[in-house]
Amino acid sequence: MSLSSRERDIAMALEQSASDSDFDQLFERARKGGGVQFLLTLVRVDGIQCYDGYEDEFLVLRRELDQPTLERTLENYRRLASFPGPRKLLLNLVNCAEGKHYDISPFRTLVTGTFPNLIQPSACEILAFVTARLRSAEFDQLAARFEESYRAEFFETEPGSSPEFESTFDELKSFLKELLDRYFHELALAAKEPKYLKLPGSLDVLELLTDEEMGGLNGLRVHFPQGCKAEFFRTSKGVFGLNFEFGPPVTFLMMSMGPSANEYRVEGKRLYEIPLPGRYNKLGEWKPLVYPGDAKQLIKECQELSDDPDVQGVLLYLRLTGHRCIEFALRANLELPGEFTGTESNDVLLWKCPPPDDPSSPNVRVYDGLFDIKTGEVEEIEQCLQSLNWLLAMMFFPYGATYSWRNKYRMVLGGTGLLQPTHEEMKTVDSLLKRFPYGGDGNILSGGIDWYNMGNSSSNPFTSFLSYYVAFESVAISIFDGADLGIDRPEKLTKSERRAQATKCIEEKHDQLFADAPIKFIEQAYFECVKGLKSKAMAIANAVFGESHPYVQALFVKSADAGVSLSDLRSELAHGGMTLLNQQHEHLIRQRVHEMGNIAREFLLRVLFRLRPDESVPAWSQHFALGMSTADPRTTMWTTTDRIFPTGTSWKIRPEWCE
Repeated sequence: MSLSSRERDIAMALEQSASDSDFDQLFERARKGGGVQFLLTLVRVDGIQCYDGYEDEFLVLRRELDQPTLERTLENYRRLASFPGPRKLLLNLVNCAEGKHYDISPFRTLVTGTFPNLIQPSACEILAFVTARLRSAEFDQLAARFEESYRAEFFETEPGSSPEFESTFDELKSFLKELLDRYFHELALAAKEPKYLKLPGSLDVLELLTDEEMGGLNGLRVHFPQGCKAEFFRTSKGVFGLNFEFGPPVTFLMMSMGPSANEYRVEGKRLYEIPLPGRYNKLGEWKPLVYPGDAKQLIKECQELSDDPDVQGVLLYLRLTGHRCIEFALRANLELPGEFTGTESNDVLLWKCPPPDDPSSPNVRVYDGLFDIKTGEVEEIEQCLQSLNWLLAMMFFPYGATYSWRNKYRMVLGGTGLLQPTHEEMKTVDSLLKRFPYGGDGNILSGGIDWYNMGNSSSNPFTSFLSYYVAFESVAISIFDGADLGIDRPEKLTKSERRAQATKCIEEKHDQLFADAPIKFIEQAYFECVKGLKSKAMAIANAVFGESHPYVQALFVKSADAGVSLSDLRSELAHGGMTLLNQQHEHLIRQRVHEMGNIAREFLLRVLFRLRPDESVPAWSQHFALGMSTADPRTTMWTTTDRIFPTGTSWKIRPEWCE
């Protein structure tokens, strides 16, 4: 007996693949192409059903299929084949695979006529439609199995007891069982996924509902920033919903007249308080934060909570992403042996990025870091940043390696831009070169300028601050000690006057420090009272700037805000009292390093041009150009949409981003 063309196609398709891989391919493609539509398909969004005696169709069908004594009768075949759910599931999985919307009535296109005289499709039309949709989506093997399982002729005629009918019955039973097994497997997998998801393009949060009796995922709930919600869920005894339209597309409705919180909220909580698990960026990437709302109020809040740009950046990251962690980027001339390196407590994790494509950095490795935090409070963030600084220092110290790192999201833009003096303003350089005291004591001034330039060139705030201070202090003390740079030196004190001055200084230091910090008292008493470096520098600063000048006050008088002078900071840095490992120390120096740089620069210019305190230093327009790239996450910290970025932008972490 020869086979028809259709039968040969079915036979060949059935032989080409193991049956379980057919459904694997369908569900995998549906998941990748469907997104939220795939979740709608899994929960089988439908009309409300909560009458007495209701049972979920798939639970009933699974119970039927699990009967060990299910007889091969026409009645049983027709009953199994008449369940509409499997056919609707197949069509909506195909919709997902093709990037289309979930459809509560996927056979609507087969309905003819006009209301109220609608003509429903026949069984043959329905089966042919399912087969055609499977084939059009290139699920040929499933289409062949579907045709072999659902035979229209067995809906219309009495087949009797024949091998062909028994084979078809077994095919249908196997087809439905494998489909449902994979379906309930997907429900169980979805129940293990993060409970909350951010819906793209909005501040709405999707909650995945679960029910053990239903096998896992059983519903969806949308939380709106206005404080209201919409939901759909099904149980074994009913189908329920609130505030949604069937579509297509299925739409969850925001039914509230209240104002929007303009941020992600779930039951009154911020999303990071729940929180979302994991991190915002993929491993090895550093993208701007995409936030589909107005972040101005959140930025203001973060700035009010802390004046540290790194802490501000972490606070904003929590609010804009919902993830409760610190992402950071690190570069070093050391290659860690494994792909992942972490602490025993698993709160800090480093991932070694692939070597950079740029051949100019062959001896540098880049790492993507994550620090999980517990609350997101300011004090905890400060402590975590400090701990991270310490951990990295300890990690690279034994090998003599160099490294630099930064929190990915810092609420400040570093650098000065591109300075643009005019031709007229360049005459300052001509004047400087003509008036510079070459040779002899001029070398002292050259050294001061070199120290100043070193401070400008360093990316380390401590190095910059000390360089600026040395630029000022070295020249000032040299002038006091006799260098001829055109500055009137104060008259030297007699021996008895110097002794009296030193004694008074020591007594003041004793009253201030001895009780709480005796070692610090000894250090400062020696260097500031006995050696007199501070008094020498102060005397020359008064001569150059004028007594009571704001710069003199900043240098030598404790400020009302920070309670410390610039000379105090210099002393702490020079004698190891401050360290970058301490976040508060770093923040304090960052706050005042620019001020110290301005003082050192003006001091050197005044000495060089031999200006009196009442004369102005050469000034220029301060014009500059600030180049900013949307493809650089350091300059584009957040945006409302990713459509502003150049097509094909790579967000792989670059070594130069880790400063």
